[in-house]
Amino acid sequence: MLFEYFNLKEEGALIRKAVDVSLDSNIRTPEIQVEGGGKYGTKEVGEWIVDYINRS
Repeated sequence: MLFEYFNLKEEGALIRKAVDVSLDSNIRTPEIQVEGGGKYGTKEVGEWIVDYINRS
């Protein structure tokens, strides 16, 4: 939302999409992980999101 506030709508949308895809792929930190999902720390989730954005 901060990116959108500064009129960086495309960047904000890409970040939102990356987070949505990570959630759909069960790339989540333990406090929001679903049963049977992988175990990812904050650093690993953040790196996954950055990699997703770099590939887009």
